[in-house]
Amino acid sequence: MNKAPRPTSSRRSRRPGLVLGVVAVLGALPLITLWLGGHSLAQRTAGKDLVSIGALNTPVLSTRRTAQNIVNEISRDALANDLSNVAEKLPAKACLKVSRGRTAIFNKRSDLQLIPGSNQKIVTAAAAATLLPEATVFTTRVFGKVDGSKVAGNILLVGGGDPLLTTSDYAKMEKFPTLKRTSLEALAQRVFDAGVRTVDGSVVGNDDLLSRSRYVDSWGSGVRGVEGGPLGALMVNDGVVVSNPIKPDDPSLAAATEFTRALRNVGIVVTGEPSSNGKLVEGASEIAKSDSAPLIDVIAEMLTNSDNNTAEILLRHIGFAHNGKGTTESGLEAVGQLLKSWGFTDFILKDGSGLSRDNRLTCSLLISLLTRPELASVFDHGLATAGTTGTLSDTFSKSPVAGKLRAKTGTLLNVKSLSGYLPQKKGSSLYFALILNGAGIADQGNYRPLWDALGLNLSEYPARSLTAAFGVLP
Repeated sequence: MNKAPRPTSSRRSRRPGLVLGVVAVLGALPLITLWLGGHSLAQRTAGKDLVSIGALNTPVLSTRRTAQNIVNEISRDALANDLSNVAEKLPAKACLKVSRGRTAIFNKRSDLQLIPGSNQKIVTAAAAATLLPEATVFTTRVFGKVDGSKVAGNILLVGGGDPLLTTSDYAKMEKFPTLKRTSLEALAQRVFDAGVRTVDGSVVGNDDLLSRSRYVDSWGSGVRGVEGGPLGALMVNDGVVVSNPIKPDDPSLAAATEFTRALRNVGIVVTGEPSSNGKLVEGASEIAKSDSAPLIDVIAEMLTNSDNNTAEILLRHIGFAHNGKGTTESGLEAVGQLLKSWGFTDFILKDGSGLSRDNRLTCSLLISLLTRPELASVFDHGLATAGTTGTLSDTFSKSPVAGKLRAKTGTLLNVKSLSGYLPQKKGSSLYFALILNGAGIADQGNYRPLWDALGLNLSEYPARSLTAAFGVLP
């Protein structure tokens, strides 16, 4: 019997991937050699507080090592080496951490507790987005005893804890204009549209919903009434009366003053003078109301513009949701419990805005919050864009990261911080957290070179010459 002929296909035809893989790697040997030399040099830089990327665990010529793997490792090592040069210039009280997604690339004292400044708002944003219902809005209401076109007695203006209630003339004065403001003029127009033409009394403010503690206990005298507060559930224009150079101590009185002006401007006669500490009287009904922007937009205002009052009011709302007490203390208790449930212990929380010098955060904690998947939409929507929006509008404007890098800034005396991410064309973003504490570090001549170097290093990831050679992006 004749034997069946053997198949004529060879092993080469059965395993083309192996041959192509070897050819690709052999063609890249000059690049690999360069990288190995640099990698060896990086391993010899002893005494630096870095995360070592480690030696290659897979032989170079292994079929498991693809061009993508090589580019990833070379790019990570190159970025870590660049960041080590930045780290050498950091003050003793500073931390820096960079990761690709949740994979660390570089650490420098990333677990050191430091004063974060307004990077505290990253914590407040994470907590508000987690602990408050997504559909949350903050409603300001107007009550009165309506008789035809007249309100018999006072109008009661009840605050719902909307930190973005403003007038158009105040919005023009703001350094960083409120992004999604709630118009006080629109609320006055709604009262007019309800048929009211005369208020036979006064506008009286009510801010019973949240604590009437006007400031956070740990705030220094230099920030009270200037950078934050006075705080309350009824605030208009951050507590400012536009025609008064001195901010009133009672924000609900300031709000009643501004609403009186708004009612008169739409054609309603108000016979009395504004006051506060009003109560709902028998027979009064709701005349008009105004809802704030959705919660995610309120959080975005806090992050983009580093809005201190918004941060503190959100913290009090968190407290109210936690135990019915709209206080700073109950809010801090709720946020602390949340962070501990996520596995964090290395923090000290004293406020929501970061104005307190008693707050302590680590770079590791900030990176962990920024990379939590369920919070991605909050930070994508809220963080300022380099050279474009909010507190970054005049920063990185001539950098390769302009229009791309997203971050939260932080500033106090002798404190500067910057945490956020740089999106990549493919794959996970590069995340970073940098906190600087030290005498004079908030001066531009001291922190800007560090920020600029960090932005430039991030922009050069991945190594473009390598991706061109291999035809891949890490």
